Amino acid sequence: MKYQGIMTALVTPMDENGLVDKQGFANLIQDQLNNNIHSLLVLGGTGEYTALNMEQRKIAIDVAISEVNGKVPVVVGLLSPGLGDNIELGKYAKQAGADSVMAVTPFYVSPTKEGFIQYYEVLDKALDMPIILYNIPYKTGINMTNDVVEKIVGKIPNVVGMKVCSDNMGDVIELIQSVGDKISVLCGEDYRAVSSFITGAPGAITASSNLIPNVWVKIYDLVQQKEYDEAVELHKKFFPLMKALYREGNPGPLKAALNMIGLPVSSVSVPLLDPSLQVVEELKSKLDELIVPVR
Repeated sequence: MKYQGIMTALVTPMDENGLVDKQGFANLIQDQLNNNIHSLLVLGGTGEYTALNMEQRKIAIDVAISEVNGKVPVVVGLLSPGLGDNIELGKYAKQAGADSVMAVTPFYVSPTKEGFIQYYEVLDKALDMPIILYNIPYKTGINMTNDVVEKIVGKIPNVVGMKVCSDNMGDVIELIQSVGDKISVLCGEDYRAVSSFITGAPGAITASSNLIPNVWVKIYDLVQQKEYDEAVELHKKFFPLMKALYREGNPGPLKAALNMIGLPVSSVSVPLLDPSLQVVEELKSKLDELIVPVR
C-alpha cells in the first residue's frame, strides 16, 4: 500500500469530561468523506493522543472504522514513547480494521541508530501490518536521520510510508530521492505541502484539512494536473488562516475554528488551553474573509 493525496490528521471531539464524543467524531468524519478526502489519521498529535487513556483511544478507533466503512484508508497513530502501549493499541487497530498504523520515533530515551532499527523491527514483528514512520524532532527531541530510514525501509517490507516534519527541505528531497520509489514520503507540515508535492512527495498529512478539506483536495488536484501556479496561489490564499490555526499551539485554535463553522468538537484538554480572545478574533476575521461555509 502506498499513500497519496491528502490525509487529514483528525481532531478528536470530546465531552466536558474529556471522553470521546462519538457523535461529534462521526459527524466530523462524515464531513471529511463528503469533501472527498483521500485518507484519515486517527489519534495523531492533532487528535490529542496523549490526552486520552487506552480505553478512549480504542473508542476513537472504533468510531472511525465504523463511520468510514471502508470508503477511504484509516491510519491509527501510535504516539507513546515505548513499545508496550504501541503494540497493544496497534493490535487493537489491526483487529478493528485499520489499514495502517503511524508509529512515532521512540523518545525520552536517546536511541542509537541501531536502536531505531530494532525498535521498528520489534513493532513490525508484533503487528505484521503496514507501518508509516513518523519523524517529528521538534516535538520528540529525537531525529531519525535519512540513513537510518533507508536501513529501516530496506529491512522491513511492512513500512509503507513516512510522515516527515522538517524545516529542512533539502532533507525531504534527499529522502524522496532515496526511498520515494519504495514508500510514500508524506509531508507533515501544512505550510510546506505544495513545495513538497512539486518536489515529488505523493501526499501530505495535514491538520487544517479538518477545517478546509475541499481546499486541500483542490490544491492536490491542481498539482496532479501540473497547474502549479494555481496550486501555489490557492495555498497562499489560505495560508494566513493556516498560520492562525497554529498561533497558540495545535489543536486549540483549530478546534475553535471548527466550532465556529458548525462542526462542534469541544475544546482541548490540559495542558493545552483554549485560544486567547485575540486569536479567536483573528480566526473569525480569516474565516469571514475567506467565506469558509458552515457545512
